[in-house]
Amino acid sequence: MGSPPSEAIQELAQQQIIELTSGYWKSRALAVAAELELADLLVDGPHSVDVLAARSNTDPQSLFRMMRALESVGVFSQVAPRVFANTAASESLRKDVSGSMNAWVRLILSTGVGHYEAWAALRGAIETGHRTFDEKYGSSYWEFLRRNPDKSAHFNEAMRASSVGITPAVTESYDWNRFPIIADIGGGIGTQLVDILNANLGCRGILSDQPQVTAEAISHDRIKCVPGDFLKSVPAGADCYLLRFVIHDWADPEALTILQNVRKAVKPSSSLLLVESVVPETAEPSLFKWMDLHMLLMSGGRERTAGEYRELYSKAGFELERIVPTGSPASIIVGRPC
Repeated sequence: MGSPPSEAIQELAQQQIIELTSGYWKSRALAVAAELELADLLVDGPHSVDVLAARSNTDPQSLFRMMRALESVGVFSQVAPRVFANTAASESLRKDVSGSMNAWVRLILSTGVGHYEAWAALRGAIETGHRTFDEKYGSSYWEFLRRNPDKSAHFNEAMRASSVGITPAVTESYDWNRFPIIADIGGGIGTQLVDILNANLGCRGILSDQPQVTAEAISHDRIKCVPGDFLKSVPAGADCYLLRFVIHDWADPEALTILQNVRKAVKPSSSLLLVESVVPETAEPSLFKWMDLHMLLMSGGRERTAGEYRELYSKAGFELERIVPTGSPASIIVGRPC
């Protein structure tokens, strides 16, 4: 039997657990601040909590207590007694700034949207291996979004905002000009493809997604929109098949089906490029390990390690050639048919 931990070590361990268990207090306060649009109310400079309460229809004393708590973690600053201003962190909650995190915070942390409730049911997912969103809402997350256009619009807003820095990083990190035709499969309204084509004038693009999505695609004279379902087929004959944050939405059977459909469509000289986050295989801290749990709860998908992508590629008929970092949370996972 090992010796018991020293008193100092035990105290540090207890403090660590307290910090972890109070983590959702901070998260929920952040969500409420985003919902109340407090950062937007401070756009013209500091205001007293009484003014903020009047403008946000809240109780002044309760609002002060929440903002004081958020100040302690760097969100808002009390520049005079009961007078608050924005910090760099709270500035990012403003709805009108480039890369605003307001929609993302509300998507992940507000009640009634599904993400927060799914995490409350984490134990069920760990016990059964099944996504908990379906049990809570009676449908898949994608069907939930189709039935709720307002929530779908909010989801799209959050995705666009959270990936503002990823789009140019992906474009700059690879030699796209080598591909005459780039097919962006599941490419949404074409944000990434448009950015690539604008930077590579010799390329043309195919944008493929659900019909209701491509109907709202960004207009571009070198992009052909092809509505479709990647679980059934993808357009044939492109030189590069780009799938950005598609495969992580799916468990291995569906992910394999998508990649096999790409394999049927590729030419021998074509390349497969997945834009995904890669989970470290070591014990180091990583947001993507937590995002992996989030995918389990919401869609049944998963974030994967390099080894897991290599295995998935092999089963689908591709060889993983290399993984290209982009200086953003995303990497480009390069494969070729074999």
